[in-house]
This record gives sequence, C-alpha cells and structure tokens, in this order.
Amino acid sequence: MEAKKLVGWNLRRLRVAKGLTIEELAGRAEADASFVARLERGQVNVGIVMLARLAKPLGAKLADFTVEPEAGAKPPKPLKAGRKASSDRSYRR
Repeated sequence: MEAKKLVGWNLRRLRVAKGLTIEELAGRAEADASFVARLERGQVNVGIVMLARLAKPLGAKLADFTVEPEAGAKPPKPLKAGRKASSDRSYRR
C-alpha cells in the first residue's frame, strides 16, 4: 500500500475506534478539518509534527499510523451520520 494511503487508512481506523468525527479530531489536534479529511483519503503528505499532534487525541503512537492492514481488510465504516441526541449535548435550551 502506498505510504499516504497507509497513513490515511490508519488515521481513519484510529479515529473511528475513538468515536471522533473529523471535526472533533481536527479541533483537538489544532488542525484544519479539510486537511484531516484529505489526509484520511491519502491525498496529501503529512509531516511528523502534525502526525504527532493527531496521535495525541487518538491515544496512539506514531508507529500506529504505519500498521499494514490484513489482506482483504475493508476500510473502517464511517461514524453514524447526524446530530447527537439532545440528551448528549452539553448545553440546554
């Protein structure tokens, strides 16, 4: 697997496992959400400093971004779309 695709695959795998949206991860890593989305799709290169910033909110190690998926493995499914239930929101009307 190409290096950019491998990093993107693992970024998405780790993000979905933590239950974070792209926007949530980007906010916690002080990154642009569109950059994180392009990174997950394997469209852009990432520097080691940004990778470390993304790893922190994911509770991951840098090496976790280079794990080869098993043969025939399917990409992680996206998170359920839509808003969180009103009981999950931190504010009240």
